[in-house]
Order: sequence, then C-alpha cells, then structure tokens
Amino acid sequence: HSSSANNEYMISDNEPLVNHYISVPKEMNQLNCAAYVAGIIEGVCDGCGLKAAVSAHNGGTEMWPGKTVFLIRFEEGVVEREGLLEAKR
Repeated sequence: HSSSANNEYMISDNEPLVNHYISVPKEMNQLNCAAYVAGIIEGVCDGCGLKAAVSAHNGGTEMWPGKTVFLIRFEEGVVEREGLLEAKR
C-alpha cells in the first residue's frame, strides 16, 4: 500500500493491453485508455463490498513509456472494517 496513506494501493502495468491496440490522435496524447481498466477494477472492488475510487495515471519512464499506475483509494470504512477483522484473527 501507499507510504503516505493506509487506504491507498497502487498497481503498475508497464504496457497495458488496451493502450497497445488503440490509436490516440496527437492532440489527445494525454489520454490514457487504461482508464477503462480502472473502471473495471473499481467495479470488481465494489462488487466485493470494498468501496473504492480507482484512477489511471500515466507513469511512463524511458524504459516503459506507456506505463500506467492504477491508484486505488478505499473508503475509510473499508479500512476500519478490515482492521477489525484482522484484529480478530
């Protein structure tokens, strides 16, 4: 999880498959089509009872120019609930 917040987690994808097959016009070069995948991740979390907001961020490097970082921010209630469950173990 994130070092700055206990409710944030990050998933890195060096070459998201959805970005590989979609051509983006030059004037829209900041568009990250992996935002679609962020929506899928958010839906899965929500379906499992883990309310979260998920966003996709361009994290390109020289080695991985198309790298995407998915930032998952769970609601505080989720973190509290998981903490209570962990304490009972």
